[in-house]
Amino acid sequence: MSILEWIKQLPSGVLGMVAAAFIYFTLSCLVRIKEKWWYRLLCLIGCWAASFTIIFIGDLVNLLCCIVFFLLIIWITCKGSLLKKITMGLILASSIFAFNAFYDNGLAFLAHYYGKDEFYGNMYLVGRLSFAVFLYLMIRFHRPEGEFELSPPLWRLMLMLTLTPLAILSSVILLRSPYADISGTVIADSVLFLVVMLSFVGLLRALIVLERQQRLEQENTLVLMNQKYYESMEQQQFEIRRLRHDLANHLQALLALPEQQREEYIKGMLDNSALTQVFSWCGDPTVNAVLTNKESLMQQRKVRFSARLDIEEELPFEKADICAIFANALDNAVEACMKLDEHLREIDLEARLGKGILAVNIKNACKNEYNEEKVERRIRLPQTTKKDSENHGFGLKSIQKTVKKYGGSMEIKREAQSFNLFLYLPVEKPSSEMLKG
Repeated sequence: MSILEWIKQLPSGVLGMVAAAFIYFTLSCLVRIKEKWWYRLLCLIGCWAASFTIIFIGDLVNLLCCIVFFLLIIWITCKGSLLKKITMGLILASSIFAFNAFYDNGLAFLAHYYGKDEFYGNMYLVGRLSFAVFLYLMIRFHRPEGEFELSPPLWRLMLMLTLTPLAILSSVILLRSPYADISGTVIADSVLFLVVMLSFVGLLRALIVLERQQRLEQENTLVLMNQKYYESMEQQQFEIRRLRHDLANHLQALLALPEQQREEYIKGMLDNSALTQVFSWCGDPTVNAVLTNKESLMQQRKVRFSARLDIEEELPFEKADICAIFANALDNAVEACMKLDEHLREIDLEARLGKGILAVNIKNACKNEYNEEKVERRIRLPQTTKKDSENHGFGLKSIQKTVKKYGGSMEIKREAQSFNLFLYLPVEKPSSEMLKG
């Protein structure tokens, strides 16, 4: 007995659930599914419905309802930004429903034309299962690395690219009359269905390229920060060497000056950037580069900045992730401070590495929107909306993603006149499973 004959003898419900499971695994490679069992069960039901939806040419209701239902399931059961869930849902839906339409129209027509109706009927579920397995294997070995995320402009670009194959599929299905004779156009329609399925490969490749490009831009930003940091350190060392060289002359000038002028002369020397600017905040060079860069920005914008760091060694995290945490948090804090008068602008940073944990606390002054003396609110990031982005900052999702990547935790508190971000990360080297998220 061949494998196909053995599979064909299995109950249809078993084949259906196996095919749904492979569609579920395919979706999980692209979008992270929520952990609770009933989310996963609901997602599996949605994948089963998508896999076995019958799509006939001219069937207006079936296609639209199935796409909307599939997107709704992804929105409820999956994690990530709304743009990501919509885009990935449409990319996957266009490919699955294009195959369904090709299978239920093109292959059915060819099977009838050559007198293979019985064979087609017997192998119907096997064909659906084969496509689900093929789709999973293609995604499994050709997908972006880890739990990827793009910026909103790039997701909008991907969404626009996705609309083209979806429009082709919809046009072929919806613009045909269900009562018309489709025998003369079924081959042309089948070719269009194949084009839509092949476009899935192109969209997946575009997604990988955009994700890599975004990663390269982040790494380039970090390189520029490090370059500026080391250039500033070299300038500081030059200034210190010059001060040491001229120290004897400065002392002689001080002895010759009256007492009042002497104080002004000393103050002028102390205001020298070589004596006042801090470059070595801690033992991690990436943190030093970010803080030096952001301190310069704060000085330009008249924001008082205090930092207390107890990090004696280099952190065991990717440099881009360290940059994402500190740079985004400080950018959000500076943005909030710019809505206040100069004398109220203040940011306080504390970071400590010890007992296997990196703890970071950033507190900044912000606008009092509650008109109360003491108001404390814990903010849950997943509830963030555009109207509330003024409080949360655009970089908090990036910080949250990085914190989760290393198995850490993050908490946000909003008081009447201050905004507090606290996070901690275990410093043990993360496992490959954790990095894949």
